[in-house]
Amino acid sequence: MNNEKIAIIGIGIIAPDASNKDEFWQNVKTGKSSISEVPKDRWDTKLYYDADKTAIDKTYSKIGGFIKDFEFDPIKYRIPPQSAKQISRLQKMTVEASRMAFEDSGYDKKPFDRTKTAVSIGNAMGAMRKEMTDFRVYKYHSEDLLKKTKGFSALSKAEQNKILSQYEELLDEGIVSINEDTMPGELSNVTAGRVSNIFDLNGPNMTFDAACASSLAALDYAVLGLRAGKFDMAVCGGADEMMSPPAYVKFCKIGALSEDGSWVFDERANGFVMGEAIAVYILKRYTDAIRDNDKIYALINAVGTSSDGKGKGITAPNPSGQKLAIKNTFDQVDYLPCDIQLIEAHGTATKAGDASELKVLKELFAEFSMPKNSVSLGSIKSQIGHTKAAAGAVSMVKTILALHNKILPPSINFKNPNKTVDLTDSPIRVITKAEEWKTDKIRRANVSSFGFGGTNFHVALEEYRPGKSAAFTKESASEKLSIMPVEVKEDAATPFSVLQGEAVTFSAPTGLALVNQMQSLKDSTISKWGEPHPIAPFAIPSNEREKEGYGISIVSKSSADLQSKIDLFAKSFRDDVFTNPPLTFKLKGMYPFKKAELKTKIGFLFPGQGSQYVDMMRDLAAKYKVVQ
Repeated sequence: MNNEKIAIIGIGIIAPDASNKDEFWQNVKTGKSSISEVPKDRWDTKLYYDADKTAIDKTYSKIGGFIKDFEFDPIKYRIPPQSAKQISRLQKMTVEASRMAFEDSGYDKKPFDRTKTAVSIGNAMGAMRKEMTDFRVYKYHSEDLLKKTKGFSALSKAEQNKILSQYEELLDEGIVSINEDTMPGELSNVTAGRVSNIFDLNGPNMTFDAACASSLAALDYAVLGLRAGKFDMAVCGGADEMMSPPAYVKFCKIGALSEDGSWVFDERANGFVMGEAIAVYILKRYTDAIRDNDKIYALINAVGTSSDGKGKGITAPNPSGQKLAIKNTFDQVDYLPCDIQLIEAHGTATKAGDASELKVLKELFAEFSMPKNSVSLGSIKSQIGHTKAAAGAVSMVKTILALHNKILPPSINFKNPNKTVDLTDSPIRVITKAEEWKTDKIRRANVSSFGFGGTNFHVALEEYRPGKSAAFTKESASEKLSIMPVEVKEDAATPFSVLQGEAVTFSAPTGLALVNQMQSLKDSTISKWGEPHPIAPFAIPSNEREKEGYGISIVSKSSADLQSKIDLFAKSFRDDVFTNPPLTFKLKGMYPFKKAELKTKIGFLFPGQGSQYVDMMRDLAAKYKVVQ
């Protein structure tokens, strides 16, 4: 599978106080807060709210980020009005956001291959109306309980029937009836299916549930599918409108919700605020977007994923899992964390969650010497609340528009930082006012999204620069990645001399002995080599020798390169370097190991069938003339 960048060519979004991307971006730039009390047309707070956090089956929170005044015209989509009544608001808003994305991309009019267009939408809790239609069915259970009460059973049969009849009439007035259109109108998977159906798309469609990371799980699938050639275009995003009383009550019983505001990264952080939103973007492979003269907002370089494993608990944030997702993202690109300038954090405004994420980010940048305030940090949740399954997609839209407009967007409600993590010696700053994004470097930004169940996603994006953007994430060697080969003139007699990187392995009984051995060899032998000097005569025996308890393999292309990496290992040495090496090690071709953990054997299979696949050896051909 290749590592071609993915172009974002169209955007559609419906969010609190925003019926389209322009209104959304205006709200983001100006730092507008769209959090309010529960609207009266949603549910009656007098029934479900109690400030007492111990009250049984009650919510102590009655605030959220609500989408108001949404209207859907079924005739525009050739849907009979009676059938439209059975389609959930969730599905309707997803269709509307998809329409906006298609119009924004120009593919509402331009021809495209519908058989090669996929739909992947993140949604975790389904449609709110399902709870009500379920309640309609459970009315018989409610009636049965009522019949068992002493007061009701003491009534005459006629009085009982009259009360039950009135009860059912009230249900009919407030809850849509159930027919053959009800189930497809509220199923979570049909959220994506409805888009495929209405826009006549014949590629795969599916809905992804990874809790609050659902929409980035959908993005991961779309990116992988585009790169593998399974489809040529993807309608991708997240959808969430679950703002029902049961959702509030259940989150309150975890202690997850705030009763007074979304205080992301602030010492006031006391829980997240629920929000709803639909965010959709159209994706294509970069080279296809250029070929088709598409408008390109920004580029996706990589999506990194991980799970927390056993962790602290099924709902507790785990720094090691988050760190692994970030590491897996940077493994796919040819630049380092110090090259990004903006992070759109998961940032939910829970004290433990914010502290965990800040700790991971602080450690990420601690390996680099960076100017103060060079990395801006924010979270859209400070403005519209936590949109749950749609959160990653909403964060993506915010970040995409920031890259496109060259504006660093603010994060609101930040006054006094979370005291758990001290950022004074870090390049990270929580940005509180919009700023022009001034830089001589490529504008790059990353997005995080983490979900219940211990699932983590991290996305690397960069700005689109007409005529300058590279098509592949590792198409050209970065000066900072010394694992990449240097450019040398090929000798006709030795055509593979350009492939001069060699793996040199060192080992010793202990970690400290390993450092001392490497430094000694550097001073006594390696530093005496001239340049150029072949590495192979030193590397081959080092790999053939029996390995001791602790070791490291280093990919080197020259004496100077090997010496610098030996110095880096000595400088970075700590007890856990063999199990938890710095991110820069892998990027530089440095692989520490403990012999006790090398339990697996490597098998080499030579089937002889001459297996081939699309883009085979593309990455080598991009670097080596001999391969071309």
